[in-house]
Amino acid sequence: MNFNSRNWFTWICLSFVLTYAVACKPKVSDADIKARVEQETAENPNVVVAVKKGEVTLSGIVTTEEERRKLTEAVKNADSQNIKSVVDELTVASIPEEINPTEQALQSKVEAVASEFPTVQVRVKDGVVHLAGDIEQNEVRKLKMGIDELNPAKVDMSLLTVK
Repeated sequence: MNFNSRNWFTWICLSFVLTYAVACKPKVSDADIKARVEQETAENPNVVVAVKKGEVTLSGIVTTEEERRKLTEAVKNADSQNIKSVVDELTVASIPEEINPTEQALQSKVEAVASEFPTVQVRVKDGVVHLAGDIEQNEVRKLKMGIDELNPAKVDMSLLTVK
């Protein structure tokens, strides 16, 4: 080999090594990106994160434009090397508070629903509806759906005997 051939061969080898090194750079998965972004959005339970091929989509509800802007910016900075773009599908709106009827009002409504089932007794305590007594198998679903429509904190059916 003469000098030019060696030089040419060295450049080919060097370019191959560099190309291989760049191509073998570890790729960050969408799941890893999503985990990093969800750390940034953890204080916003009404925000949903989706990641596809490095593109992050934010959806859900925030309460102000300022919150929306800060959240979008924080997400962009969560992993700036691997996040290709952030799609903002957030909605600015007031988040409805959970309606929790007073205990007495809930008790009255539960009694009205349970009146169709004379062998079932009801009691409401701390927002939890406690059901006791006997009920036919084909009536359980109707009773449960009627109670659930009242949005109690919980329905306890442990003392209800299904026949």
